[in-house]
Amino acid sequence: MIAIFKTKCLLLIRNPLHYIISTLIICLFVYLMGYQSNESIAIASSLNEEKTTQILQGMPFYNYELHTELEARELVGKSKMKVAIFLYEKEFKLVVASDFMDSALLQNELKMQYQKALMTKELSPAFQLNYENDEYIYSHSLLMLFSFSLFMVIYTVASGVSYILAERNSGVWDRLLVSSISKWQAYTANLAYAFCISYAQMILVFSIFHYVAGVDFYGKFIYALLSLIPYLLCVIALAIFIASITSTVSQFNTMMMVIAISFSMLGGLYWSLEFVSSPIIYALSYISPIKYGLEILNGVTLYNSTWNELLQPISILLFMAVVLMGIGINMMEKKANV
Repeated sequence: MIAIFKTKCLLLIRNPLHYIISTLIICLFVYLMGYQSNESIAIASSLNEEKTTQILQGMPFYNYELHTELEARELVGKSKMKVAIFLYEKEFKLVVASDFMDSALLQNELKMQYQKALMTKELSPAFQLNYENDEYIYSHSLLMLFSFSLFMVIYTVASGVSYILAERNSGVWDRLLVSSISKWQAYTANLAYAFCISYAQMILVFSIFHYVAGVDFYGKFIYALLSLIPYLLCVIALAIFIASITSTVSQFNTMMMVIAISFSMLGGLYWSLEFVSSPIIYALSYISPIKYGLEILNGVTLYNSTWNELLQPISILLFMAVVLMGIGINMMEKKANV
């Protein structure tokens, strides 16, 4: 088993181009979607420069232009800008155009920045924010990082699991089983390889954005990494199931691509599920592992949830992993015996 695992790792080391490219694509997508925006916002602030900067630095995904309050209102009124933010000592106000769709998200982000400022006593303690446990909290940078990472890692998992299908079709799998290696050792080695390369990729991507780009994990960076494990186990089991119902590697890759895109749309990659109005789309989201992966990651970082509070999404992912893995391996063995 260890020999198979080492062989897979050596093959990756000798030809790491695909792995490197997929890692760079994740970083590029997160950067472009999370940190680049053509949307400009007019800012009118009664705070001093230091306090204004502190608030705006926490929201790096917009372009800010400082104006007087009158100028800011005129810019929105004349449709030259879609949003104006007025920052005061004890409150903030938004003036938005009718076609600006992210006002609720922007408002929640501003609330978070005011709350952080209060914690450091940079703003007047007379400003009060009351948070309920079920209130939606939004962080654009974390949402993009989590969403695109969970989406793109599906392809990394697929590349690892595809070895099983390729080896079965080429006859290598049968030759391995003729030797002293048992079926469970062959499966375990391949699945362990798929898990390790995907988990290592997530650690690398998260570390780049945390330590280099300065993405705030709210003190839960290590916990965020640990919370990836149930999701990866579920995706690996899903890949095994898809491999069991396909005959060639090309069919497997096509199916995994379709499933990855579908689950990303249903799981909250392109839009936050909290703002989905269609009951059908929201109901379909429950079949997407990405939904539960995001729920766990957001709970750990943004909502400061305990592991007991995250037991439900973790249990669902593990249940899906067990069911899909059991069905997938069973179907593979039946096909091999036909």
